[in-house]
Amino acid sequence: MTQDPENQVSNLKRIPCPYDNSHTVFEKDLKVHLEKRCNSRPRGLPVCHSLNINCTLPLSKEELDFQKNIYSHQKMHVQPWLARVQLKLLTRQELESIYDKVSTAYDKFVQPIETEISKHVAVEQKRAEVQWTKHLDQQSSLIGHMEQNGMLQDKSAIFVEFGAGKGELSSWVKKAIQEENGESTFVLIDRKNVRNKVDPSLVGHSEQKSTVQRLLMDIKDLELAKVECITNNEKKVVAFSKHLCGCATDITLKCLMNYVEHERSLGRSEPIAGIVIAMCCHQLCRYEMYPNTEYLESIDMNKTEFERMCKISSWGISGEREKQKKNDEEDEHGDLEEEGDEGDEDRDQTANHFTGLDRVQREKIGYQCKRVLDTGRVKFLEKYGFNAKLVYYVDPATSLENCALIATPKKN
Repeated sequence: MTQDPENQVSNLKRIPCPYDNSHTVFEKDLKVHLEKRCNSRPRGLPVCHSLNINCTLPLSKEELDFQKNIYSHQKMHVQPWLARVQLKLLTRQELESIYDKVSTAYDKFVQPIETEISKHVAVEQKRAEVQWTKHLDQQSSLIGHMEQNGMLQDKSAIFVEFGAGKGELSSWVKKAIQEENGESTFVLIDRKNVRNKVDPSLVGHSEQKSTVQRLLMDIKDLELAKVECITNNEKKVVAFSKHLCGCATDITLKCLMNYVEHERSLGRSEPIAGIVIAMCCHQLCRYEMYPNTEYLESIDMNKTEFERMCKISSWGISGEREKQKKNDEEDEHGDLEEEGDEGDEDRDQTANHFTGLDRVQREKIGYQCKRVLDTGRVKFLEKYGFNAKLVYYVDPATSLENCALIATPKKN
């Protein structure tokens, strides 16, 4: 008996996967796909999951509800509370009030930032094989700074990569320390599911394998002291990341200092050997996740003003972004820029912008916003006994987001 053609077509119909609509599945196979096959299907929460533990302030009900949406970050949709901050609707007086506060804070608190472009031989060996070197330039400099600041001396350390993606930076760390006998532990954290092509190389091919643990979760929920390969372990942690967007940097710093507090309560005075984070996308910072509210109070910046300052920060690089469209790191984050504030090219290049400021003026205030936010991060780490500084780790031609935060524990 032949099958009804209409039913046959229905059985072959592909629909978006409810767990991750970046891929589709035959409708007839949906049940099996959701229960057994989909890599994005919900799994049991790990022991180290503690909801919003790294948020500085309680989140709103709106944000808590948004977190439950499984598409919220997989497709990088604009978050509604960020979209509501529309600078073009503000009066000149409201805008100028932000400019004045940012300028005052910049002059008072932001220290001179040196350009320190570093290299590491382990990464440089790859240069001849690579056509586009911008990623390599950044990786080489970050690994070089880790070397210079003593973070690669101990092969037995626990190397934790935040926003790890494929884990490429961790693979360079493994090469840089020349670890071959399983001394190191690698923890890779990312809330997005990626192809783990690098993980086997981190485990290694010698008889003694390295410990590698990948955590598929949001950093805001990560209790580092309860990570399986870290808990009850006296090895020091080295934390690093390349281009950690907006509030991801803030919740990472909070996560690390929560870990410091926990370990110090157990008598370990220096559980973290060093931190290197290349920062970006300050327009995505969240007031409730920013770690240094005391600093915000000191510069007289309330929640509403903070959100406006964050959005203005995108002006710091938007003028140059068009020049670096191709093969540039920031293009990965282009869909995260807020709408409506940087419109057509003619408006952007003249004083006819809604602010009354030309491009150079906007870039200056945007740049100051970024560094004011970063300085609060530096001061946050200093409160916990770290020497922390900002450096320009690559040339702007390599990456417009070229500022890195480097911290090591103060020596008693």
